[in-house]
Amino acid sequence: MKVSAARLYGKNDVRLETFDFPAIKDNEILLEVQADSLCMSTWKAIQAGADHKRVPDDVDTNPIIIGHEFSGVIRQVGREWQNDYTEGQMVTIQPALNYKGSMDSPGYSYKYCGGDATYVILPPEVMILGALLPVKTDAFFKSALSEPYSCVIGAVHSLFRTSRQEHVHALGPLADGNMAILGGCGPMGLAALDYALAMDNHPGYIVVTDQDEARIERAKKIFEPVAAERGIRLSIVNTAGKDDYQLLYDLTEGKKFDDIMVMVPVPAVIELADRLLAFNGCMNFFAGPINTDLTARVNFYDVHYFEKHIVGTTGGNNDDQKEALLLMEQQLIHPESLITHVGGLDAAGPASCNLPGIGGGKKLIYTHKRFPLVPLDELSARAAEPSEYAGLYAGLADIVSRHNGLWNVEAERYVLKHAPEV
Repeated sequence: MKVSAARLYGKNDVRLETFDFPAIKDNEILLEVQADSLCMSTWKAIQAGADHKRVPDDVDTNPIIIGHEFSGVIRQVGREWQNDYTEGQMVTIQPALNYKGSMDSPGYSYKYCGGDATYVILPPEVMILGALLPVKTDAFFKSALSEPYSCVIGAVHSLFRTSRQEHVHALGPLADGNMAILGGCGPMGLAALDYALAMDNHPGYIVVTDQDEARIERAKKIFEPVAAERGIRLSIVNTAGKDDYQLLYDLTEGKKFDDIMVMVPVPAVIELADRLLAFNGCMNFFAGPINTDLTARVNFYDVHYFEKHIVGTTGGNNDDQKEALLLMEQQLIHPESLITHVGGLDAAGPASCNLPGIGGGKKLIYTHKRFPLVPLDELSARAAEPSEYAGLYAGLADIVSRHNGLWNVEAERYVLKHAPEV
């Protein structure tokens, strides 16, 4: 069969190609991909090429398919898995496999398995590890975003407190405590905020910082009503040009933060988190740096005497992603809040190569469709321009405007029905 995919050949070398797929083996599954969400981790892999720890050394002659936040429909089940999965089943995957100590991962390592493709062959390790997850959500974009949500869910679960009496770690944020999400109006910061608001043992007060006023206003519009409905104090503040320590310290009326999520790899932000951390508090350095020499000053007097804790996490696990899917089914989290751009498969490569320069939140790719990456807030303007996509943009502009400017199930169905095929 013929498959189209965005394939990585080396540093900054991604090509959209159509090529032959082999028949699946008895221990494999053929998945028709419908949606893939682009991730900054893919951009890092594109910058590094074969130097990336997950990308094969021979990627120049055996290219891999990029993308790992995807959702689709099972089209063919190998004999070994026919008691576990069925054709027509909607699924997503948890790409952090770590199978037998291997770093191989969909979207980084496999010739036939990555999210920016019309079809993929799921290797047996995905099923062996229980990483092929059935979903019940009403849209492909939601289940595709369950993977990034799993990353922040895993990060929040990894926060901890210690006890001198019992020498045990109490996992999770402090219930009814103070939480800060620094640099938090990007897509992963908003996912962390969304999850913190949905938790049973949620913080009592959440402060989110950023320096982009447009992103701050968008976050306020989406999440302030959610926080008010659930009885959780929320402040989303702009720290640009301000004494950020004093600003946050004043917000908590002189109390420090029990839990802090650091969402940007900036030494000054890490040092701010260190200063703001309360006794027996925990900081999660979530932002994955590309700089291998990133350092920041930490007060180890406080680490010793005030029992401050610092952790770093990357990715989630199967349980984290299952929790994300359940919260989506219960409509307790808002994956639509992360999406600011949509496009077809032809947009996946160029967008992945230039993610830091595009700005905004998540870029959602519909892998069987062909149209340029477009910001949701520019749909109306694009519809007024002469192009073959003007009608598509006009229809989407109307739908998105009726959903407070957010992506939604109706918009997805419109794309799947009306956008040009690859």
